[in-house]
Amino acid sequence: MEGPDGLLGLIREEAMKVRLRNVAVSVIGSMLTRIFIVIGLLTCNSNAASLQPSETRQDPFDLQVFTLDPQGNRAKTVYYSYDQLLTLPTVTVKTEHDPNTNTPATYTGVYVSDLFEAFGADASFDVIGANSVGYYKQYYDRDYLARHRPILLLKFDGKPPADWPTTEHGDWLGPYCVVHESFSPAEAVYGYVEEPRILYGVISLELTGFTQSLGRLTPKEGGNDPEVVKGQKIAAGSCISCHKLGNVGGTQASWAVLAATAVTSKDNFRKRVIDPQSMNPTSHMPPHPTFDDNTFNALEAYFKAMMSIE
Repeated sequence: MEGPDGLLGLIREEAMKVRLRNVAVSVIGSMLTRIFIVIGLLTCNSNAASLQPSETRQDPFDLQVFTLDPQGNRAKTVYYSYDQLLTLPTVTVKTEHDPNTNTPATYTGVYVSDLFEAFGADASFDVIGANSVGYYKQYYDRDYLARHRPILLLKFDGKPPADWPTTEHGDWLGPYCVVHESFSPAEAVYGYVEEPRILYGVISLELTGFTQSLGRLTPKEGGNDPEVVKGQKIAAGSCISCHKLGNVGGTQASWAVLAATAVTSKDNFRKRVIDPQSMNPTSHMPPHPTFDDNTFNALEAYFKAMMSIE
């Protein structure tokens, strides 16, 4: 805890900042003011690129960030406050359709691609994973980040997370959320079309490498078969956010279960993927009505190649 002297120092420092801002406003037309403004901007950018995390959670809205070791296990965990995240360079964009609330919205947040530098990640980390309170996960590799520019949401319609709305299913969007200003699919494989990697209820981010995350989805054998490659793309885009492969992916049924079902119970697998609620009315799995025979043939070839992984 801060001692009285330390706290007094912080108060004095904040008071000095206020006085400096007031001085800057009062002499806005002078060269001295312009110099102050430039210095202030440079200081802000410097702070944004070198956030100092805490080793313990200080507030419920602190964002947990952890790094993974080469084996994919947690190596270090730190926390960044909401106020710290607001010091990063932000973008404000409008969307005609927020997919979580089905309403127009104004997003203010930080490009996920900027978080590597903000969190001091070295070059070995090229993927950011987002984990939600609902035990779902999304991965953002550098290719996806460059194509689609996802945003870590800090304000929804100008409001902080505590005042964010709920989804159409009644779930709270916070404490954090990953959104897109707009989304245009960059690839399609048979009946599969790339979907936006949105995620609400985000409680933590992980810094990892491609080999420890999405690279785990590559089969040890048969990886050069064109249909297996196509099936891997479909599975990476449709399955990994909910289903798990070791310590990769969501927490629903494992890759081994998916593989066994796809290979040995093809009819049930296809029915469950196309219309999961017809098999289980309480299922939260999204339907995939556009998946055709070619799509399933590729998926089944992929999962057959993956059966020896787990």
